[in-house]
Amino acid sequence: MLRCAVGVVWGLSFAFVAAALLAGATDVRAVQPTRQSEAAQQRGVHEIVLEASLDGLNPYFEVDLQICLTRPDGTEVHVDGFYDGEQTFRARAYCDAVGVWRWRSISNVASLNDRTGQFHVAASQHLGKLRKHPDDPRQLAYDNGQWFLHIGDTGYRFVTDTEPRWQAYIDQAAQAGFTKIRTWFCRGRSDVQVLFAQNRQEMDLPYWKEIDRRLTYALNHHPQIIIQLIPYGEDTDEIVRYGQGDKASMLIGKYAQARFTAFPNVHWCLTNDRQIVQRGPLKGRQVLHEVIDRMGRDFARREPWGTLLTNHQMRRQGYHFAAAPWSDIVTLEDIDQVAGALILHYRSQADDPVILDEDRYELYIPPDHPRYFFRRLMWASLLSGGAATYGGLKTYEPYDGELRGVQGYADAVREGKLVGGARDFPHIHQFFRDTGVTLVGMESADVLVGYQPLRFKCIRDADNLIVYLQNPDSDEPQKAQARSKPAIVKIHLPPSVYRARWFEPTTGRWVEEGDSKDITGGIQRQFKAPFPGDAVLHLRRRL
Repeated sequence: MLRCAVGVVWGLSFAFVAAALLAGATDVRAVQPTRQSEAAQQRGVHEIVLEASLDGLNPYFEVDLQICLTRPDGTEVHVDGFYDGEQTFRARAYCDAVGVWRWRSISNVASLNDRTGQFHVAASQHLGKLRKHPDDPRQLAYDNGQWFLHIGDTGYRFVTDTEPRWQAYIDQAAQAGFTKIRTWFCRGRSDVQVLFAQNRQEMDLPYWKEIDRRLTYALNHHPQIIIQLIPYGEDTDEIVRYGQGDKASMLIGKYAQARFTAFPNVHWCLTNDRQIVQRGPLKGRQVLHEVIDRMGRDFARREPWGTLLTNHQMRRQGYHFAAAPWSDIVTLEDIDQVAGALILHYRSQADDPVILDEDRYELYIPPDHPRYFFRRLMWASLLSGGAATYGGLKTYEPYDGELRGVQGYADAVREGKLVGGARDFPHIHQFFRDTGVTLVGMESADVLVGYQPLRFKCIRDADNLIVYLQNPDSDEPQKAQARSKPAIVKIHLPPSVYRARWFEPTTGRWVEEGDSKDITGGIQRQFKAPFPGDAVLHLRRRL
């Protein structure tokens, strides 16, 4: 006897999302499973549940299940089903179109094959998945068209079942202004073996269900935060087995996609912090280029919803897959990139967003002045046309009640574990909210400020020019603090008439330039910040 049920719809109102982007609000209504007669929601997740006798078959290796979904416009998409225990299979749809959807099951098991059904998707204001921006492929946007302001954090063990403070972590990440969290499937530092049970013949379902629960919590409470899922983590041995065609290794990716890729709040990063080499023998962190490329092609071939895909490499190794058809984001790890040079280099190599996903951490290769360093890193990266990610506690190690594991950022600052390296990130949201400016279509214009990228970063479009005056007191980024005197910059202003405003990045305070007088371009002009330390100058062309 087969039972079919419609399942879960996740999402929130746009009003909540807009507030959450700046305030990190978490008090939301519960999201309940829909009934058979109820509508799913646009840019939410809809779940189809099938039950059937397995007749002794291994549900992971011997049962094939696909669901063919037909959208209201007649286009089709095929998704893999996944086994979830107790004779139950599930398949998830990302509801990217309004109207009546129909589905049909395809399976090598008779009781799972050729089942049919339908569900209705109602319009909503949900944010949806992360995409390349339709007007600028080097920027990102949610599926509803809203520009994505990337401010990343490393929360590697957020979905690990042994981490007790995961909920405080994600709630306080939202309050701190983070919009992306990097997380892996490991329990041990370099070990994803917890994903398996029964000598790698089954999945450890309680572990996978806990990942499910935490992703669902994040989506229901903080839909603006994108979770970067790293299924193979830093497990070099598992990556090597993938290259050898090990079925269990390959199942990790297939099962993870079937289970999670319909979630609006996720995107994929294959592995983390590995050294890419062209040939063996291998040692340490080394993995073969051809294996990662094969992983990427496999993920891309299976991907039904266009979920973004990237890979992460070890520090100072650049990115080996900028030209790979499966790669959507250039992901970098380096150090002291406060001039934005690496971001600008890769912007010239690919029409993809460029993200510096690791630099220094507050507690690992720490800068002398974390608050200034990370504020500087974020502004410099954004005004180079890319984005950056912060690192605080040692989230790559199991929780110990001290400096390891995922914990609430505000809690860690209050307890003296961190000194507040992310303190000023909400002000970055405020700047773009107050100005109404996005970075879509903007280009680096460091030449207008004398090309001194360790002192000034400049980006512009036809109507706006933004300058970040870093004002460091040292030429060494890891030692620098902001000067106690106001910054001064000379700008070769393009011909036009401008209105200038100063933004204080440590307080979110605005100060008008020159009592709001018009400023004529076409010549070099000098601007002096009205307060000490670093500063952001916004020049808007008068229409």
